[in-house]
Order: sequence, then C-alpha cells, then structure tokens
Amino acid sequence: MAVAVQKTWDDQRLKRDRLAQVQEQMKKRGIGALYLSDGINLRYILNMKIPGAEVFVPPEGDALAFIRPRDVGYVQLQHKNIHEPLYNRSAARDGTHPEEVERFAQGITDLMKQHKVAGEPLAADHLGVPILLQLIKSGFRLTDARPVIERSGAVKTPDEVTIYRCLGRQYAHAIKAFRDAVRPGITENELAGIVVSAWYEAGGEDIAQLNVCAGENMNPWRRWPTQRQIKEGEFVGVDFHGRGLNGLRGDGSRTFFAGARPTVEQRDLYRRAYDYLLATMDIFRAGRSFAEVVAAAPKVDEKYRKRLYALNIGHGAGLGSSGYPHIDHLKTPSEDTLKPNQVIAAECYFAEVGSPQAVKLEEMVLVREGKPEILAPDVPYDERMLS
Repeated sequence: MAVAVQKTWDDQRLKRDRLAQVQEQMKKRGIGALYLSDGINLRYILNMKIPGAEVFVPPEGDALAFIRPRDVGYVQLQHKNIHEPLYNRSAARDGTHPEEVERFAQGITDLMKQHKVAGEPLAADHLGVPILLQLIKSGFRLTDARPVIERSGAVKTPDEVTIYRCLGRQYAHAIKAFRDAVRPGITENELAGIVVSAWYEAGGEDIAQLNVCAGENMNPWRRWPTQRQIKEGEFVGVDFHGRGLNGLRGDGSRTFFAGARPTVEQRDLYRRAYDYLLATMDIFRAGRSFAEVVAAAPKVDEKYRKRLYALNIGHGAGLGSSGYPHIDHLKTPSEDTLKPNQVIAAECYFAEVGSPQAVKLEEMVLVREGKPEILAPDVPYDERMLS
C-alpha cells in the first residue's frame, strides 16, 4: 500500500537557504569560490540529481551549473543559471589532452576575475590530478571543499526539517513491513526484499544501504543479507539507509525476535539496548559541545564496550552517508557544539564478544533547545521484549 505524502515544502526556497549557508561558510573560511563535481555536493547546491554536471559557487549570487546538452532541458525547469561545460571532462582527467586541462584552468581564472575573487582560495572536491597540477601551475590557492559542504549541510533548513519528518513516516512503513515478515523459515535476503518493496511503496527514491542479519550473523554484525533462514528463538536485525524525498538519507536500526518465547537473557539484552538508546537520544541538545556529549553518554558494563564503542554515539544525516558530526568514544571529539536543526542518528549495538546474541537499535533525532525531537516516532520496537 502506497504512503501518501503531502508536499508542504518549497524546493526553490530550500535551494536558496542551502546556498546561503554555503556562502556563509565560505566567508567564515576565507574561500573565494567553490568548484564542485561530486554528485552529492552538486545535489546539495542545486537540489537536483544531474549526472556529469559541475558547479561553480561564487561568494555572492546564484551558483553556475555546467550542464551537458542532453540535460539542459530538464535542468532549466528548476535552475536557470547554466552554461555549457568549460572543458571535456573525461579528456582532461585522464591527462591525454593537455589543451583541455589548460582550457579548464583558463575558464576558472576568468570566473574568479568576473566575481572579483582572483587570487583568493578556490575550494574543490573531485578534480583529477592533471587538473590540480595545472591549477597549481597557474597560481591557484587550492583547498578542500568538503568541510564547507559538511558544515553547511549539518544544519538543516526549515524545508529539510519538514522533509525529514516525512522521511520518518516512510521509515515507519518500511520497518513495520520488516517486523511483520519476521518468522522462522524466511531468509535474510527475503526480508531485505520486503524492505526494498516497502520503501518504494512509501515513495522512497532508492536504497543507499540495507543490512539484514539474524542469529550468529548479528555478532559480529555481518551487514550484508544472505540466504540464511531465520530460526525460532533468535534475534533478527535491520540497519536501513534509505534515500527518501529530495534524496535526503535516513538511518535507522531495529531488532526483532523470531518466535514467541524469548529467554531472560534476550529480554535483558534488549532492555539494556533500549534504555541506553533512550538515554543517548536525550543528550543531543543544542549548545552542548561534542566533548560534553561524549562525557554524558550512558555508562555500560565493560563486557559490552568493545562492540558498542565500534559505533558512533551519534552521527549526522543528510544527502550522503553518515555525515558530520561523528561523535564516538574512541576519537577525540571536534571542538564544536551541537546546533539547532541538526539531524543526528543516535545508535547502539549491544553484544558480548563470543556470544551469538546481539541487539542493534538506532533512532533519528532533531537537535533543539531542550529535549530533541524523534523524527520517526512510529517506527516500532519489539514491544514484547519490553513488557
């Protein structure tokens, strides 16, 4: 059954707000312009999925998109500031056509002069080595564009927050379908197929990552589903990264019990994981430093730490895979603070080394002043394990 989603956000406003955040980050970091060719970064700027495109982002004004002729028609429907590519991208990147490399460098030189940022740093993402060498030879001051996009995308625009609430409903549909299908005899692959079908029923764009595993495949976490059949009396876990509306990516995990008679040990493990997750979600509050988040994370018995600490306490979510910030026990936290409207996936994985039992749970929350908002409140837990 399809999930009805009422569009209450504005795509053009979303794009304008993202660009404003990017240009503010550029200003803070003293960057003159961005040149982007990574698909995720392009989509962040343009709010469109465009293969083979590249984008120049000036310090002020609209982004300039370089579009192949075959894509101009549909791109123009949503973004007007377009131009033919500066160069033959594939010929320049393999180093066999130096004239294309020089043509690109001259084009960027002209753009920097046009926007009055000649001599200022140029931040780029996936330029090939021949192009990088030519830009250096031409006197460009180069830096990495990734931190600009990471910090900009970490704080969601109002329209993105609306989309994430819709994404939560899409997640509820997919995970409920998984829960309802868990039974002895079904395979991990069959369960994965049910999640995929339910995700597309819910209007999902595609599947970025889908882990389904059961029994001993949960500890250590096998990640990729197999033809293994689910057995009576064991846990089955799902970790799902689905791209939903506007390509924004969610992240959620649940564990369910196959059968009717869980052991005392299984109930205890599930309850520990559940209580840990609830307590962890609550610490993601605006204004707290990342170091304070680590210090406030719930304490657990030593026997669970090796598996638990292999995951983040929480990480950002956005267009790409797990994004900024990444906060965990094993790394020195960045000197930064949580901001309102960051989307964080709080996660936990409770298991002892050598045991076949494991429980993995994960929840998306919206950082706010005070108690965070659960973005997918209707995604079910296994209530039988909590009664």
